[in-house]
Amino acid sequence: MHFLRSASRAILFAATFSSILLLVVSGTCVLAQSDTSSLSGTVTDSTGAVVPDARVTAKSDATGAVRNVTTNSVGAYTITNLPSGNYTVTVEASGFQTAVQQGTHLDPSIGARVDVALKSGNTSTTVTVQANANRLQTESAAVGQLVTAEQVKSIQLNGRNPLYLSQLEPGVTRNAPISSFNFSLDNTLYVNGSRSQENILAFDGAPMVRTRSNNNSVGVADVDSTSQVQVLTTGYPAEYGRTSGGQVRIIPKSGTSNYHGGVYEYLRNSFFNANTWIRKNDTADPTTADHPAPFRYNQFGWNLNGPVYIPGHFNTSKQRLFFLVGQEYVRYRNSPTYQGQVPTALMRQGNFKELLGPNNFYSQPVQLVNPITKQPYPGNVIPKDQLSPNGLAL
Repeated sequence: MHFLRSASRAILFAATFSSILLLVVSGTCVLAQSDTSSLSGTVTDSTGAVVPDARVTAKSDATGAVRNVTTNSVGAYTITNLPSGNYTVTVEASGFQTAVQQGTHLDPSIGARVDVALKSGNTSTTVTVQANANRLQTESAAVGQLVTAEQVKSIQLNGRNPLYLSQLEPGVTRNAPISSFNFSLDNTLYVNGSRSQENILAFDGAPMVRTRSNNNSVGVADVDSTSQVQVLTTGYPAEYGRTSGGQVRIIPKSGTSNYHGGVYEYLRNSFFNANTWIRKNDTADPTTADHPAPFRYNQFGWNLNGPVYIPGHFNTSKQRLFFLVGQEYVRYRNSPTYQGQVPTALMRQGNFKELLGPNNFYSQPVQLVNPITKQPYPGNVIPKDQLSPNGLAL
């Protein structure tokens, strides 16, 4: 189980290392993968006339990274390749008051639209508004749902596999409820009636399915390093194709301009459990009757994120390069109790006389017959020369 959890961290580390290497080699800004977002809109004045050459700036609330563009001749603008998260959008134009919209949230894969109406005045005057948290998504025909970072942290997951948060989306079902105990590579999700093999799972934009192994995931992303889980059920853009089912896209957290880290452990132990009635009913063995079934489950790990910088030399603003690294481990030991009927000591020797009277195997007496002669065996005893070595061994 160490490999399962470490695999997702290896993917994340490899992606981070590759980004650092590409940045060093090219010296240019490294853009995120396909789960980035975009911001677009139109800038007008109070009369509705478009405002060309207005400066639009999007600043990440988490990292402080800034992207800016200028509106075209019809007052339109588009900023692409923005990591998902909250942004502050600032619009400046000569002869107009500066407009600032705070709390603009960008979902992964689906862009947002922010139209701004400027008021005449001095640019030194700033008008600040708060973004509408319940805005209607009009930039894409995709039908889906975003499980937010707050939901990822708050919703109880028995086994802490964020993949199963997709069951919060209407039309997504599984063979077990979201609260069932599971921490494996299982991918038995059914989206709008499609087969589980028709889904695509992605981690940070990269496919994470084993196409030669029943489409199971290649690893399990730990909850503490997961930012959001996006579920696209239908109508998603062609760039997210390659499947006739749904898309479950796990977006990891990103480092910010401040350092954050944590160490944690989640545990389940039979020491805290009450005994079951099945084991309590077994009075033959006191070690079974007096104690619940042994169960040990420990899930522990750590994570650290922040800016990559060298004081006074590299990334001094802490707004250009970030890292996120973490590991999670699983220790799982259990000894479940099973009960069933097995042959008695006499039956294992070919003597089935116990079946001639009331017994615990059948509702009425059973007479054994020779399968060749069709004659009953006297006393239900099979002669030794007719006993099957394989049957005795079984």
